[in-house]
Amino acid sequence: MVTARQKTGGLGLLHLAVFGGYAGQQILTPILPPLARELSISEFQYGMVMSASAAVVALVSPLWGRRADAWGRKPLMVIALFGAALGLAAFAATAHLGLRGVLGATTVFVLLLLARGILFGGSLAALPVAAQAYVADTSVEEGERIKGIARVGAAIGLALVLGPGLGGLLGDLGMLPALYTAPVLIGLVGVVVWIWLPAEERHTDRTAARGRLSPFDPRIRRFLVSGAGIYLSTSLLQSSIGFLLMDRLDLTPARTVELSGMVLLAGGLPMLVVQGLIIPKLAWRPQRLLRVGVPLTAGAFVVICLADSLPVFLAAVTVSGLGHSLAIPGYNSAMSLGVGANEQGSAAGLSASVNALTLVLGPLAATSLYQIDPALPFAVGAVVLAALLLLLTRRTPATAPAQHEGEPTPGDRVAGLTGESADG
Repeated sequence: MVTARQKTGGLGLLHLAVFGGYAGQQILTPILPPLARELSISEFQYGMVMSASAAVVALVSPLWGRRADAWGRKPLMVIALFGAALGLAAFAATAHLGLRGVLGATTVFVLLLLARGILFGGSLAALPVAAQAYVADTSVEEGERIKGIARVGAAIGLALVLGPGLGGLLGDLGMLPALYTAPVLIGLVGVVVWIWLPAEERHTDRTAARGRLSPFDPRIRRFLVSGAGIYLSTSLLQSSIGFLLMDRLDLTPARTVELSGMVLLAGGLPMLVVQGLIIPKLAWRPQRLLRVGVPLTAGAFVVICLADSLPVFLAAVTVSGLGHSLAIPGYNSAMSLGVGANEQGSAAGLSASVNALTLVLGPLAATSLYQIDPALPFAVGAVVLAALLLLLTRRTPATAPAQHEGEPTPGDRVAGLTGESADG
């Protein structure tokens, strides 16, 4: 378990680690669609680059989950940050050479696939796994766990707010400043975490082995499906919105970078406010967070299908961000509360893996659907979320053995999460 000193001083650095990793990633979000076109990379090839990163996350996250239990949380965070910085540095250098015409389009595509997919994706995969396990170490009560996970989400929300906005500002100077700022930011945060994050006790390999979970475990399988739908909708939006703005509003590449950053900022701001300030005061249980957040996002996607002006895009993406801000911590809290103390790393790894599988499909599906009709990625997202809402309103009994004497069983927790009386 984490000591009192780790609990008070470590959580702030934990939030910094999560913020730094995702801010570096999000700085590039408004840059990537126009960068792809400048490098003569097709929409489908762009989707492959994005999906490769998620594919690697899906493959390695269960391993990182077990390593989080065996090695400890801090070593995993340091590995994640330095590896991600190196991956984005290679990505920036490759894009730089491509823009200068030193490398051909095919070579650039392959190198970007390797840099972002294998190195960046494989490294960053460890960060959310370690962060969620760290929060679980510092909380016992359900309300405290939900609050802690929501505030990790708030750190991601802050990255979603500042990252695309900073990317848009740097885009005014050209694409290269944003490309090189991202790995520098992540590397600096890695140094801070390496030096100042309090060390923690290592878990034994025996404990890690006991913590392995199956995705079909009845305690968590319904919530894994929920997470898949939620993160698929996020991926569809992020992969399509830049192209939709460019084509519907008839924008230049430079103007697309600026307005994409603005729209993604509008979607990220609710995550900061809702997860950092509102959810800790609401005292809602995970199932209620899901039942409110999912339909909000579905409705926003319907509006995006029809949007033809910047104000409408801004309003719809803001509502979508509000829905995700409620649904994502509801999902992550349900996963964490559904398992025992010796399974937290494995549960976090499994959750990250399933989420990443949707992010593999998301960019490829989004770009393929977009070529059929620009509104189709958002129409499909709305349908997926509507189906997910039906799943969440079903009552499913759940029972499972306790992990520790005197601790509420995961079955009790899941039964509480799915109980109608608890959620209203």
